[in-house]
Amino acid sequence: MKKTWVRLTVWVALGVLSLGSAQTLQEVQQAREEARKVYPNGFFDLAPWKMAVEKAEALVAKEPSNLEALRLLAELYGDTKFSIRAWNAWSDYRSKGGNWDAAARKAAAQAARELAFYAKQRNDPAEAKRWAAQAAAVEAGQ
Repeated sequence: MKKTWVRLTVWVALGVLSLGSAQTLQEVQQAREEARKVYPNGFFDLAPWKMAVEKAEALVAKEPSNLEALRLLAELYGDTKFSIRAWNAWSDYRSKGGNWDAAARKAAAQAARELAFYAKQRNDPAEAKRWAAQAAAVEAGQ
């Protein structure tokens, strides 16, 4: 029983369990800034970045129509080089009425370009071409 409480305490301390408290946009932004201080170049497998992403995912799960949270999640996926999730998050943000400004288009296009690169690396030229076309379309505002 003691081990269970110790584990639970550790999980709560790490922010994995919130014990009923909702993640707020401010908490997610703070986690992102803390991750940037420790590791300026984001990568999903680095603990501070993963924690920031998980907090953003929890917030979006709780508030799926919160456009600020959706955008922050999309940006975090982009920051951490999680291209397919970045693309999907940007698509979700846009489909729910998010502001499709130049920064959003640029970030979504970057995710698509990375996916084109990965497809080319695995020798899938059709998929690479499809993602490159997506990137061009997004950059053009479509």
